[in-house]
Amino acid sequence: MSMLELLAADGPDPEHAEAMMLYGRLVGTWNISNRYRSGEGRWSTAGGEWRFGWVLGGRAVQDVLFCPEFHDRFPGTTVRMYDVTTGLWRITWISPKLPSYFAQVGRPDGAGGMVQEGTDSEGRRSRWTFTDVTPTSFHWQGFSAGADGEFELFQEMHATRR
Repeated sequence: MSMLELLAADGPDPEHAEAMMLYGRLVGTWNISNRYRSGEGRWSTAGGEWRFGWVLGGRAVQDVLFCPEFHDRFPGTTVRMYDVTTGLWRITWISPKLPSYFAQVGRPDGAGGMVQEGTDSEGRRSRWTFTDVTPTSFHWQGFSAGADGEFELFQEMHATRR
């Protein structure tokens, strides 16, 4: 059996299926419109796709984000693991080409979406949000703490299900 076959799962862990659906409802392929701020502060846009799938016995949701025009066509991945002891999600994003790394904790936002908070590879506070989540679309925003400690938008994506 290949590594990818061992990684993949057919669905959520039945013991925690309801909790797993916080991110599990994103499983599938999404077209995205990606708007991001460069190091110089200029905004750029790129289209792409975002694929979410069940992994690790159905106790985690992993995604691959791919924007061919963004970062020299190298994808990044996020693993979102449901922590059954705390009811929170432990989240790790990596993009080796940049390089970029985020470690976050996720939870429901109280309005039907999700909020993730943690730090980036440089130790800055980060916040990612999924809002306006429906079966066919969602809005994602990425924030980093600025020099004054306040969150600043650095990226946003609008997604529609394929």
